[in-house]
Amino acid sequence: MYRRVPYSNRNPPRKLTKPKGRDKTMKKKLTLALMGFMMAVLADAQTTTTIFSDNFDGIIARSDLWHIPTWVPSEGGTFLGRTQFRCIPASLPSVSNGEVMINLDTYNPTGNPPGSYFYGTDLITNRNFSMGEGLIFTIRARLKSSTPRGLVGGIFLYELSGSGTNHDEIDFELVSNIPSEVQTNIYNNEPPGAGHPVFHPITGSVTDYHTYVIKWLAGEITWQVDGVTVRTSRNLVPDRPMHFHLNIWAPAKEWSEAYDAGLQWVSNPAMNQTYSMIIDYVKIDSITLKNPIVDIDREDQKTFFYPNPAQDLGIPSITT
Repeated sequence: MYRRVPYSNRNPPRKLTKPKGRDKTMKKKLTLALMGFMMAVLADAQTTTTIFSDNFDGIIARSDLWHIPTWVPSEGGTFLGRTQFRCIPASLPSVSNGEVMINLDTYNPTGNPPGSYFYGTDLITNRNFSMGEGLIFTIRARLKSSTPRGLVGGIFLYELSGSGTNHDEIDFELVSNIPSEVQTNIYNNEPPGAGHPVFHPITGSVTDYHTYVIKWLAGEITWQVDGVTVRTSRNLVPDRPMHFHLNIWAPAKEWSEAYDAGLQWVSNPAMNQTYSMIIDYVKIDSITLKNPIVDIDREDQKTFFYPNPAQDLGIPSITT
């Protein structure tokens, strides 16, 4: 006959112990898998739409995309440092072999008297750009190898932020005095002045081609050089529309890091020297987040999505 053994007489259950090393390995694998899943979700959470692109074909910069300034008095923006910018009716910059030349001459035919100030270039997009859900500016550029000390090539967003001199700005500066580094700077409704500059080491020189990227998002701006993030700002983030600029100029002695007393303008046109920042292409993408407002039609349960690609699908934005 089968005899039940009282529980107290049975062998007590063995305590199971977890293999600690194996458990840690499993946790690590799960963590990595989760991180990979989240990165995939985030990558799929946005798309980009190109809203501006110029590969600089032809023989001159396109007038439907770009302009140069209209002359205003020296305190009004067409003078910067020791440089007067070309103004209408001067021609737009020339294009050669798919590159646009942003030039500075040491002789200024429009100076007063002629020959005073350097004669630089400020190439400006016809339209401005609203941040919306985010914008990505990609520019491939270099200073010409013959560029002397004392010059700056600017790649930047800029706009006056009111009726005074306060302005917004997000920029890269290629400073010929420091060819192994690039400067970033930012202003958020601030007066002219030093701003918040930072220099960053780069591979090679500013006379080599590099790809410069500005990612302008709500609450964050990121600067990248050749795919490497060199700076992120979350404390200073302008949110008003801005135009995009490409320029070259000679700073005054107040910007000691960029100034060089050996570079001087000339009063004789026969002595003119031309120096250039060369641009291969400019591309601007609008970010669309895949988290749209959802409206549900209660009658047939259909769902409609309303994305917002930077309030902008290539239609010129309006500043109010």
